[in-house]
Amino acid sequence: MAEYVYIQKYNKQGIMGISYQVFDKIAEIATNEVSGATVSRKRYSLSKPVRCTIRSGTVNVKISVKVSPNTNAEEVANEVRENVALSLTQMTELIPFDIDVEVIDVG
Repeated sequence: MAEYVYIQKYNKQGIMGISYQVFDKIAEIATNEVSGATVSRKRYSLSKPVRCTIRSGTVNVKISVKVSPNTNAEEVANEVRENVALSLTQMTELIPFDIDVEVIDVG
């Protein structure tokens, strides 16, 4: 049984239900779109590389990122933050207020 977040659409056309897993996938795709960053998938890690929680209509996102060599990790992390925020806002009409990007690896 899937759990959903119900969002009252801003255009007053009705209610939209979105699965919690969709938020994770949107954040993962948005992270991989940034040049120099990929979602870090460790073989023996039990935690997911992208974790989203939703409370009171706001989104908390935590992302583990692998950064390419010869790139500025801080700039890449900021680009990831901006792209994830834009993607979530455009696709779900929720405004993310907390996006944590953790650089796990360079290489």
